[in-house]
Amino acid sequence: MQVMDSADQLAKMDADSLRTLAAALIEKVARLDSDNARLGGENRLKQLKIEQLTHEMAVLKRWKFGGRSEQLAGEQKTLFDETIDADLAAIELELDTLRGEPAAGSPKEPPKRAALPENLPRREIRHEPDSTTCACGCVMKRIGEDVAEKLDYTPGTFTVERHIRGKWACTKCETLIQAPVPACVIDKGIPTAGLLAQVLVSKYADHAPLYRQEQMFARAGPAIPRSTLGAWVGACGVRLQPLVDALRAVMLQCAVLHADETPVQMLKPGNGKTHRAYLWSYGTTQHDAIRAVVYDFAEGRAGRHAKEFLEGWRGTLVCDDYSGYKALFEAGKIHEAGCMAHARRKFHELWANHKSTLAKEALDLFGALYDVERLAAELDAEQRLRMRQLRARPIADTLHEWLTLHRQRSTDGTAMAKAIDYSLKRWGPLSRFLDDAAVPIDNNWIENRIRPIALGRSNWLFAGSLRGGQRAAAVMSLSQSARLNGHDPYAYLRDVLQRLPTQPNSRIGQLLPHRWVPGAAT
Repeated sequence: MQVMDSADQLAKMDADSLRTLAAALIEKVARLDSDNARLGGENRLKQLKIEQLTHEMAVLKRWKFGGRSEQLAGEQKTLFDETIDADLAAIELELDTLRGEPAAGSPKEPPKRAALPENLPRREIRHEPDSTTCACGCVMKRIGEDVAEKLDYTPGTFTVERHIRGKWACTKCETLIQAPVPACVIDKGIPTAGLLAQVLVSKYADHAPLYRQEQMFARAGPAIPRSTLGAWVGACGVRLQPLVDALRAVMLQCAVLHADETPVQMLKPGNGKTHRAYLWSYGTTQHDAIRAVVYDFAEGRAGRHAKEFLEGWRGTLVCDDYSGYKALFEAGKIHEAGCMAHARRKFHELWANHKSTLAKEALDLFGALYDVERLAAELDAEQRLRMRQLRARPIADTLHEWLTLHRQRSTDGTAMAKAIDYSLKRWGPLSRFLDDAAVPIDNNWIENRIRPIALGRSNWLFAGSLRGGQRAAAVMSLSQSARLNGHDPYAYLRDVLQRLPTQPNSRIGQLLPHRWVPGAAT
């Protein structure tokens, strides 16, 4: 009957109306085809990612349980195992996210855990419904409760949080209500945000490997296997990555950035050896209102790594004379600013090693420039630029004349000639700070952000994998940025891990270190 009605309506329509209807139908069909093609492409990309992660997981398991892992000796194998545990947990979490919730017919088997020690102090946290009045008007009765225990940690002390969720039922209509399970970074896990923050800060800020943390926890309370600690670290790395991505996006809005890199050994499990990888560091300047540093772990020192990180950015980059940065400046969208401390350092070596009087003359001129910078450090941008123009520029001109004169008198190939050549060839980038108040005089600000990582290498020796190095870079980005903004990394990460599961993506920027307010409501 409906088909006949539609046919009658079409018969009554004039030619223009039919053409309009046909065009609308064609447009709708084209739109549906476009949507189907887009969804098909998204599904293919998702499936490809799932296959890549599944393959990576298989390789990691083969390295962990296969004979090749036995080639590693002593501390190397211990550090490698905890990295593999973290990588496997991270991959499983990413796969769960890509695949969606498990099918109703095949629920995941909940993990079986040993009960938490009875001797630990316990703190009850009760979760009850907002209202215990049934929709039918009856007052519900409490018929029981569910109790979940989570292990909490404040530096030096273990405690147990007992989350008690009362069950309320209506005797008339048999309705049952219960407060929802509080959201956690690790779903159905026993660690609180405080314990997770302690593990992350100890590993990535205090550089204590997980096997040492296992020993320290055993002395303070329950023995937590390092494989469990590794799984926690891997899951936290995945959960924190969106926050690091947001921090990078904010940082790339700044007009001036620092960049530097430092070598880190990365293990090649296939042959039990390590090769040189690099931790690249990018940060805002001391003159910027935003205090942030973001680390990027890469397998090498090729310039493409810096190009990929700074993709789409325009501004001034403060860096050393490493050739890897040169390709960034060719298009003219990124301008180079040099490091006056690097230039000064070459003359300082001549003075310290050979007591060169010429080197001392150069050092005095460099020192005069830094005297002006110390006075200008607390000024606003306009005042700082004015002081640089009035006081620093004449000194810089004198230094340039001195370099030019003594280069003519120096023999090619000598240490003095090399020191002078470095400054003369880079004089444009070295003197850029004189014309831009936002540009610092040197790259020391970011070099100081790398120093804690360099000190920590004596403890953690190497990165166990590329994924492990990238996870370390993410957590260190947040903890170091928290320190730059005057926050205790433990307090910051504890609060962030507590709030992150319920924080809307549209407001994730509130959790960035330079915007974070302790205990603020989400």
